[in-house]
Amino acid sequence: MLPRPATGGTTIAIEENGKFGGYRLREQISRGGIATIWLATDAKDNLFAIRIMHDDFRANSSGPSLFRAGCEILKKIPRHENIIHYLNHGREAGRDYMLLEYVEGANLRELMIKSDPQVQDNLGDRLLDMASALAHVHSSEFMHLDFKPENLVVSRGGRMLLCDFDTAQPIPTSPISLPKKSGTPLYMPPEIVNGWGCDQRADIYSFAVTAYELLTRIKPFEGRTPQEMLRNQLNPKYRIRKLRDFNDGIPIVLENMILKCLSHLPENRYPFMAHITRDLHKALGVR
Repeated sequence: MLPRPATGGTTIAIEENGKFGGYRLREQISRGGIATIWLATDAKDNLFAIRIMHDDFRANSSGPSLFRAGCEILKKIPRHENIIHYLNHGREAGRDYMLLEYVEGANLRELMIKSDPQVQDNLGDRLLDMASALAHVHSSEFMHLDFKPENLVVSRGGRMLLCDFDTAQPIPTSPISLPKKSGTPLYMPPEIVNGWGCDQRADIYSFAVTAYELLTRIKPFEGRTPQEMLRNQLNPKYRIRKLRDFNDGIPIVLENMILKCLSHLPENRYPFMAHITRDLHKALGVR
């Protein structure tokens, strides 16, 4: 039985083997800037992931509003095999939380660093999973705005799932300027970094950065420091090296797709993820 949101009460300490509503926190999985994710069990020893928001934000912090908005958006996105499954969210003893399916595995960044066979031997499948997840988010009329390897979890069974919807927003009818920059700088498109208007094509750019990195093991905008990489990323005259310079096994049509998605101006990219998934299937010879 899922815990019901509490209407009040004193904030409780969060610790390993401690109780949280109807669950026991077994192990800390990860800790981010907004929340900590715990492996938890219910009375029947079923496994879950509970994402519990930190309780030490400053008065003007956007963290709590991002966490709560992310919960509401993920709740509205219909279930999909490549999206982390939402189960519930609310407030328990003074702490905001979100209950999710538990996925045993690691994020794409960790697997790429280790050259894990689950990724290395199935690059085409991973690309299709990534595209399918993002296409589903967009068809649900939302944009993710923080698409990157750290937010893609690969289960031990090989299923890839998109996570962390804290920065997600509804897709606007026309490009909008965000009140705050959303996402991770080296995966952000120029329109977000520069404070211009953005729409779902921002995600398409981030998808392409991730795909380029997955296929070549380097980021498309080279540099000796993150600052130099970001300068190159924001330079419309910077020439991105072709993916086949690093991996000549990449089909030319796939290389051209990714480079198109990395265009400095959003109008030069694919307009919709559905078009990318269609062309990915063709490029990879998958129906």
